[in-house]
Amino acid sequence: MKRKTIALLCALTLSVTAPLFLLGCGGCAGNKPQNGQTSDRAGEEFAAGEKPARAQSASLQDVPVRSVESGLSPNAQSTYAYLLYTQALLAEDEAALLQAASLLKASPVPAKIWMEGGVWLMSRKSPNAVILLEQALSVWPEDMSLNLLYAEALLEHGMPERGVELMRAYLQKHPDSLDARLELALLLVKSKQFPEAEKLLNSVGARQRSPLVDYYHARALIGMERSNEAIPYLQKAIREMPDFVEALAELAFICEQRGDLREARNVYEKLMRLNFSTQDVALRLVNISLRLKQPEKALQYMRLGPATVPFKLTVASMFMESRHYLQAENLLKQIVADGDAPGDVYLLLADLAYEQRRDLSMALSWLDKMPSGSKSSGRARLLRAQLLAEAGQNDKALKVVRQGQKDFAGVPDFQEFEIRLLARQKQMPEALAVAREAVKTWPDNTDLAFLLGSLLDETGDKKGAFTVMEGILASHPDNYQALNYVGYTLAEENRELERAVKLLVRANELSPDQAYIVDSLAWALFKSGRLEDALGQIRRAVKLGDQVDPSIWEHYGDIARRMGLKDEARKAYQKALDLKPANAEALRQRLSTL
Repeated sequence: MKRKTIALLCALTLSVTAPLFLLGCGGCAGNKPQNGQTSDRAGEEFAAGEKPARAQSASLQDVPVRSVESGLSPNAQSTYAYLLYTQALLAEDEAALLQAASLLKASPVPAKIWMEGGVWLMSRKSPNAVILLEQALSVWPEDMSLNLLYAEALLEHGMPERGVELMRAYLQKHPDSLDARLELALLLVKSKQFPEAEKLLNSVGARQRSPLVDYYHARALIGMERSNEAIPYLQKAIREMPDFVEALAELAFICEQRGDLREARNVYEKLMRLNFSTQDVALRLVNISLRLKQPEKALQYMRLGPATVPFKLTVASMFMESRHYLQAENLLKQIVADGDAPGDVYLLLADLAYEQRRDLSMALSWLDKMPSGSKSSGRARLLRAQLLAEAGQNDKALKVVRQGQKDFAGVPDFQEFEIRLLARQKQMPEALAVAREAVKTWPDNTDLAFLLGSLLDETGDKKGAFTVMEGILASHPDNYQALNYVGYTLAEENRELERAVKLLVRANELSPDQAYIVDSLAWALFKSGRLEDALGQIRRAVKLGDQVDPSIWEHYGDIARRMGLKDEARKAYQKALDLKPANAEALRQRLSTL
């Protein structure tokens, strides 16, 4: 879910209280402020001559920025620097503002004037905010508002650690500053330093706590995966500020993740009434209703969202995923009836017609309605070929896909489909020929290369397949399928076993909880003599997926037998035999020895 975040620009509420026309520059004769000097008195002195300064700034519309002339008196130099600074703000000229700021450092202007420039640059998300605020702090190093704004600028522009260190140092000097403590906590949360943030927020007394404090306390706990502990803080923040949408969004998401769907729905409904991220909230409500098996309720929530085709298309896809096909089909047909339906709508309708009713004629008729020139035309052609092939009309499917290769010459999917279709029909020489040509045409396409390697393996050319897979790893070392193939092959051939284990560990990291990868890893560990590790992995492999391949059960039996676990071995071999593998006789012989 898209979540808005709160920008804790405490400085905005603390200092930017005077508009520009209230700030004068007549009393510029004072000394430059030193560390620890407050800005209020200087501001009072500086404001003495406000009207003349404003008149001068208004007359400088077309005056270019230039160096201060050496003959100017200190008072005149201060006035000149301030007028340049004011003119740069009025003209919204960042470069001129920075030039003026470098001159302004020698003038006793109050901190609020520096704040105005910093806030303006922050509103533009300009990196120059960091530069200007650094100059401001060289003049007013103890001004809290400037420190807070500078910390925000550092965070905004990818330097959160510097902001954290800045606020730590400031808080050490001013331990009673609640605003500094909150700003540091915010920075720590955004920097994912959650334990320190929680410790800091725990130190805020009950009387000083605000909804914002409770919200960031919850954020810190959520970051430490202690969501249950975060709930009371979020609830308290919402009680005190019922329209605190960020806190509501966090609470709704936690409830949803915990499976408390009805409470999550109640909170999302509050967000909907507050007009918070209407589209995202409507989609969450649709999803919850579908999980509660209430498709009609989901349709009601859909009507609360935007009346846009992309939104309705997303909802239709959600209905399909939850197997509410009738509602999905009706919604898609309504999009067509409204006119200007995108190509994806026709793809989904065709898929529904065939998958749900096996109505090939209706499915193809929907594809025929695809608007000419649609961005989905290529996918429509592929779906047509797929539907024909699934219906057993392989010759027609081949004709469609080969024509697609001509009409969509830059799309390799048509070659890939032809290769798979030929292989499925056991036309291996033809499939290999197309695969080799495709790899020449798209040498960087790892899917095609892996498909070629798989075909070589299936036709008995193990050496050729291994060479192709090693080639994939040379250019794409994190291709998990090639990692699995090479690692398992090395284990099977009982060579480079240490490398085999490393490759398979990496494959499992890239694509975790895939039964065939975990099985390969277990086998490599077994071959390398790490029996306990192998047993742990093979036990995990057979629990992954609804249907376990007989070869995985066979490996389980071999590993358990080597470790003397005869009962486990018997059960594993029998499980493999129940699936009627090609090597059933060999398995029976092994089973008979137990």
